[in-house]
Amino acid sequence: MSGNKKINILALTGIRSEYDLLYPLLKGIDSHLDFDLGVIVSGAHLSPLHDYSVRQIDKDEFRIVDHIENLLYADSFSSKAKSSAILMQSLAQTLLRVQPDLLLILGDREEAIIGSLTASYMNIPVVHIAGGDNTSPTGGDVDEQIRHATTKLSHVHLTMMEEHSERIKKLGEEPWRVFTVGSPGIDRLRMEPALGVEEIANLLGEGVKKDYIVLIYHPLSSTVAQTAEELRLCIEQCIQTGLHIFIGSPNSDPGYQDIVQVLQEYAHHPQVCLYKNLERNIFVNLLRNARCLVGNSSLAIHEAPYLCLPSVNVGERQKGRIAGKNVQFVPANEEDVRGALQKALYDVDYRNELENEQFIYGDGFMVDKTLQILLSLPSREKLLAKKITY
Repeated sequence: MSGNKKINILALTGIRSEYDLLYPLLKGIDSHLDFDLGVIVSGAHLSPLHDYSVRQIDKDEFRIVDHIENLLYADSFSSKAKSSAILMQSLAQTLLRVQPDLLLILGDREEAIIGSLTASYMNIPVVHIAGGDNTSPTGGDVDEQIRHATTKLSHVHLTMMEEHSERIKKLGEEPWRVFTVGSPGIDRLRMEPALGVEEIANLLGEGVKKDYIVLIYHPLSSTVAQTAEELRLCIEQCIQTGLHIFIGSPNSDPGYQDIVQVLQEYAHHPQVCLYKNLERNIFVNLLRNARCLVGNSSLAIHEAPYLCLPSVNVGERQKGRIAGKNVQFVPANEEDVRGALQKALYDVDYRNELENEQFIYGDGFMVDKTLQILLSLPSREKLLAKKITY
């Protein structure tokens, strides 16, 4: 892309869940002699409500070029828009100062759309990971719009599966810009070493020594009013199994405060263990040893199949995404959730079937493929000269 000069790449991150997906690629870029990596830290990373996850980035020893404190603590749709405006204003200053060759973004959160918009205005090519995906909850979801808008504002597309690449091409993107590389999250699962149960128990307690459930639940923009009710339903049905339940913290989307309040109601329940930001290796091994995953996280769809982990997706969030047999999509009612849990936990034939399932979101070598793509990109001028194909 730039001859003998190192390629200067900035990565923008705003929350732990997205950062942990980026981590394997950031590590690969940072250790490569042809790249110079910097990380822009923003949003929930710098919030006490999300346990200052910037500390994990510090621990990983990446060079942080800026801290952008843009997250407003009001739990509303307007606060999300205002936080995005603050991010854009500050990000423009960072990009002006650093002058990167590429900006790296992931997914469909505000960091992705604001990063791609700001960089495009400043003639900085954008590399977008995980575009072309599709969700179709009944009431809609703003993430769907953000994801495809980000695609149109980006210059290189690294997708998780071939169907996503085809969708991006149908949006009018030139085929030479689109690459199917898989999910970086599978690289994370493949790379993290296994831990013994005793090591995990030292941090999370004796509950990991028996069968247990992991529950991760996030708000959905179109069903915020039902957030608390749906989460209580999930927790109560998990409790009725008699198993221990490890429950993660929500993201920073509107409705997260309702989730936090419900979680506090169960903070002292003997079957429940609440966690915020676990060490990456601890979290991966918590998933590896879980009996099943419950909630509405994309983790169930993109990464859990690699672990042959049965998953119960409750409600509208993630609806429409291509999923493996490990995921059961159920409406938020007691009967359906209870039935799906019984199948996930105790149906031997079903669980055995997952052992032979193909990994539809990649093979765990996304990083290797992406590094070669980044090294072979054309000039900045060609990257910026986008042409629509219809």
